[in-house]
Amino acid sequence: QEMGDTLVRMGFDVVQQASNHSMDKGAKGIRNAMAYWQQNHPEIVTLGLNETAEAQQNNIAVVEKNGIKFALLNYTYGLNGIPLPDDQPYLVNLLDQELMASHIAKAKTLADVVIVLPHWGTEYVYEPDSLQQEMTQFFAEQGVDIVIGTHPHVVQPMEWVDRPDGQKMLVYYSLGNLISCQDRTPRMLGGMARITVEKTGEEISITHAGITPLVTHYQNRADWNFTVYKLSDYTEELAAKHGMRRHDSSFSIEALRQLANDVLGDAVE
Repeated sequence: QEMGDTLVRMGFDVVQQASNHSMDKGAKGIRNAMAYWQQNHPEIVTLGLNETAEAQQNNIAVVEKNGIKFALLNYTYGLNGIPLPDDQPYLVNLLDQELMASHIAKAKTLADVVIVLPHWGTEYVYEPDSLQQEMTQFFAEQGVDIVIGTHPHVVQPMEWVDRPDGQKMLVYYSLGNLISCQDRTPRMLGGMARITVEKTGEEISITHAGITPLVTHYQNRADWNFTVYKLSDYTEELAAKHGMRRHDSSFSIEALRQLANDVLGDAVE
């Protein structure tokens, strides 16, 4: 709950909750999470968890900004082997193609832009795995506009994927960690997706897409004092004090820049 309050203070207005950790505290944990947001921050749009089967089938989150409506859908590849309750299989959205196809079709009737936020991929791997590739093709076939992935803890590429209707789908396979207490250099590098969507009449277009690399900074993990910087603002003085050096001597600004360029290429900005 403290983290939830912090996210709100930071300025986030949408929170996705379907991940491999959704069931770590069982159905009670999920109920507590949903109640927390409803009671403390009802203005925040939450995704991925559902109170009822009807809610899972019918509730599509739509956010309007500058006259453009964005539908937001969130799913996870799994739940760390923890099964959903037999009488509550609707609690967490999984990467189930039948469910997703239904959601996407409905979202397209409600919004100008459909964004899918999948929790997927293989941890610590810089390229999309076979499931990500399969799901990406599925999303393209369904007419999704933007895909923004999480889970691998490291950045993965951004690319434009051809849809069968002749349009292109923007895919960020993984933004890595926004903030992390992990102990390897690549896991300190994250990315902030930067996307410009324009609407002219009824025509929608994505006119710009890129990634701003981020770095998590801490001096001592035991202090639980973490800060996020744009990589472009991160200094050699800070890097020299990073607690990562106790665990990974390869940590440096140059190593982070090289990794960002190698994985993200021209998307870096």
